Amino acid sequence: MKKFSCWRVVSAVAVLSFALLALDASRAAAAGNGPTLAISLRTLSSPYQVMYKTGGEAYAKLVGLPIDILATEANSQKGLTDIKAEIARTGGNVAFYVDPNDATDAIAIAKTMDEAGVYWASWWSKPADVKVWDYTHWVAHISFDGFAAGEFMAKELFKTFKTPGKGNIIALQGRLGDTPNGERWQGLQKVLSENPGVKLLQWESAKWDRTQAYNITRAMLVAHPNVDGVWAANDDMAMGAIQALKEANLAGKVKVVGCDGIPEIFDAIKSGLAAATVFNDGKYQAQLCLALALAAKQGKLDVAALPHDRRQFEIPAVDVNHDNVDKIVHDYIQNTPEYDLKDLFARWSRAMP
Repeated sequence: MKKFSCWRVVSAVAVLSFALLALDASRAAAAGNGPTLAISLRTLSSPYQVMYKTGGEAYAKLVGLPIDILATEANSQKGLTDIKAEIARTGGNVAFYVDPNDATDAIAIAKTMDEAGVYWASWWSKPADVKVWDYTHWVAHISFDGFAAGEFMAKELFKTFKTPGKGNIIALQGRLGDTPNGERWQGLQKVLSENPGVKLLQWESAKWDRTQAYNITRAMLVAHPNVDGVWAANDDMAMGAIQALKEANLAGKVKVVGCDGIPEIFDAIKSGLAAATVFNDGKYQAQLCLALALAAKQGKLDVAALPHDRRQFEIPAVDVNHDNVDKIVHDYIQNTPEYDLKDLFARWSRAMP
């Protein structure tokens, strides 16, 4: 009986080992023994960042490679730990797109990637004095034009006032250390300087978070009941502000603007609760960064030979208001465009200092 039991155990282990080897072989065959693609993002609770996942998975399917999605959950240490674990798991055979949780995170990530020989590209945040070309494997850092976004948002908001160009606003900033927040805020300040009839009554940082934006807007509406508009640095915060306006019976009377282009803000524009947003195509972001990192890893892109203006640059976003919202929803939300990534710099608009 004991011999029979031992034999069964040995047989079971052998079968399991064979199955695991077969699974590994199957995965390797599916990937063509190529690298893994990976995306490090802040959270999958944000509709905007979910677009990274959707775009990345579509690109991975296109090139026939596996992809892993890592969420920092707004924890910088977790983000770095997960990146190191992914490098270890793949033996460094990985190409990364990273949206750093904080601007300063980019330094530790860059050092980690260089030490491991892993190519990567980033979006949005890094310290202004940190240069991509000082790191061998940091292919590019890209951003949408935040200054232009902040200006467009403000101009569209000011048009909605009972007397266009004259009124009071409150504002919601994102994380104060984040590059896109600073650029969008500067855009608002520029338009305010050109419109002396508009007064910014109060601003607070809601750290990109919808719930914080809701609570902060509620408090600001109590302090400033004579508000004519709400400027929010992203759409999640704009949606939080809309909820607060609804409870104050001001929704639709007091318009909101945001940025990113999440599905809910398009519905808000259609229904008259929001005036505008700036659509940052997260699907394209993910695909472009993964394509850059993969091209470098496969030797198809000579990173060292790239001029500086191709390693830190901006691309244009899409301005959205009531006039074009239906087309944007059809083209980008209901469908995922087939992006032409043959020219990785086709949408380049200007160098980033």
